[in-house]
Parts: sequence; structure tokens; C-alpha cells
Amino acid sequence: MIDLLPNADEQAVLDNFRSVLRAEAPVSRLREARPGDATLLPRMVELGWIGLGLSEEHGGVGYGIAEEMLLFREAGRHLVSPLLLGAVLGAHVAAEAGDADLAGAIIAGEKSVALLIRKDAKGAVLRLDGAAAPLALVWDGAGMALYDESALSGIEDVPALDNYVTLERASLAGAPLLHVTSTLPVRAKILVSAMLVGVAESARDMAVDYAKLREQFGQPIGAFQAIKHFCADMAVRAEAAHFQTLVAGFALHENQPDAAYQASAARIVAADAALRNGERNIQVHGGIGYTEAADPQLFIKRAHLLAELGGGTRQHQRDILTEQAPA
Repeated sequence: MIDLLPNADEQAVLDNFRSVLRAEAPVSRLREARPGDATLLPRMVELGWIGLGLSEEHGGVGYGIAEEMLLFREAGRHLVSPLLLGAVLGAHVAAEAGDADLAGAIIAGEKSVALLIRKDAKGAVLRLDGAAAPLALVWDGAGMALYDESALSGIEDVPALDNYVTLERASLAGAPLLHVTSTLPVRAKILVSAMLVGVAESARDMAVDYAKLREQFGQPIGAFQAIKHFCADMAVRAEAAHFQTLVAGFALHENQPDAAYQASAARIVAADAALRNGERNIQVHGGIGYTEAADPQLFIKRAHLLAELGGGTRQHQRDILTEQAPA
């Protein structure tokens, strides 16, 4: 039987992530400045989180996919900028391509990496939270590639549904600095799934807490059967997404042939959980849940943003049809 629960060392690492993010990255920070994480990434660099899953020879900490999943789950719960994902994956690309100097520079915070969402085959892309990033990371069916910012042209700001990150439209041309076709896209799916799990869990917790406090007809709304069903369904979705993501991480760690299949499954289930829990959280909050004066809208917006990474849910549904299923 597979033990998917964290061991003592992993729990200690998780407790560290939680304590730091609770103190330094409360969701309320997003209301103080936009984008809200301009000063958060250097702190993560200082703590060694960028190189968490890379070997010490590349300047990393030497942990594996399990610890990275724990980090990104907590990052999702606190709505941490996609810059964290770009930096971690960028360092992995550099390390796997054999460029130890570049990997070390990314881990040390000397170079930041922005994520690009490819919009079409002609080179149209969207850049997330990376206005000052000298590097850009493209993740598509051909693998992962790092580009210098000079490969981007026609950069212009565009409105974003999640207005707590910046969004820019651009054209991408030329050859990448580095390109890898290893299992790194599988790792990326798992880490995005972990972030989506964190979003789903926070939305669930927020709804449950509000249902205990908000009163109607002389009693908490959580006493009503309809609200109980909403919260129970949210809990089930979050748990299903969490454990499917753990199964995918275990399959990658053990180099199992179905790792890509499990990662695509995790990505699909986690996106569904984050989006649907975000919707239910707003419903539980009632009229105020739809306004920018309340926090529920933050989680549904971030869920939509994360669900577009790596090609969107439709792409992952196509992937799972072609990948090796469990024996």
C-alpha cells in the first residue's frame, strides 16, 4: 500500500512553508498593492524555495517532487504569484539542459523568469507578472523552453480577469536559449495541480468559516441543509484533487510508466475542484461574495488563471487520451 501522508521530515518542511506564508503572504496583501507579490519573491529566494527540488550541485536544496508539491499547495492557498512557478520551472530547465550557471543565477534570484501562455502557433503569447523578468518560460507539447526577453516584441498591457497579476500580450520569435523534452512538463502539471488544490482548499475553508458565522432566521446558515451539501461537496472535491495529485507525484518520483497519465488526471481534477469550489464559495457568501469588497472573488479568478497554464484543461484532456494508462 502506498503511504501518501507526509512523513516527519516532510511535515517539518510543510510547517515551515505554512508559518512563513501565514506571516508574510496573507491574502489581504493583495489589496494593498497590485501586483501584490513584487517583494515576496526575494524572500522565497532567501529561504531557498526556488531551488527546493534541485540538487546541491546546481545550488539547490536537494529535496524532491514531494517537497515541491507541499510548497505549491501552500502557495495556492495564499494566492502566490505565478512568478514562483516560473522561477522554479526555469531553474529546472536550466539544470536539465546542463547550464549550471544559469540554474544557479535563477535560484539565487539574480534572474527572474516569467511564464508565457502560448495563444497560437504564430507566436502570440501572454506574459504573466513578468514585466521586469529578463527570461521567459514557454511550456507546450514540445517540452519547455527558456527565452531571453529580447525574443518578445510588441509588448502591451492587457486587462486580466485576475487583476492581482499583470498580463501582457506579445509576439515570440527566434530560437530559445535552452530547450528540454524530458519529464519536466509532467512535473509542471503536478506543481500546477498542487497550486489548484491549495486554491480549492482555501475556498472550501472560507465557505465553511462564513457558514458558521453568518446568521439567517436566527441561526447560522451552516445549519441549513443546502449549505451543508455545498460545503460537503467542496470538501470531497478538494480531497479528491489532493490525493490524485499525490498519486501523480508518487508515480513521477518512482519513474512509473503511467506518470504522465496520472499528472494529466491530477491537472484535470484539480482545475475542476478549484473552479467549482470557487463558485460555491461565492454562493455561500451570498450577494457580498460577488463583489470586490470580499475575498471569494480572489480565489475564483486565480483558479481561472492557473487553469490556463500548460494549454488549458482541453489540452490536458487530449493528453490523457494518448498517454499510457495504469496497468
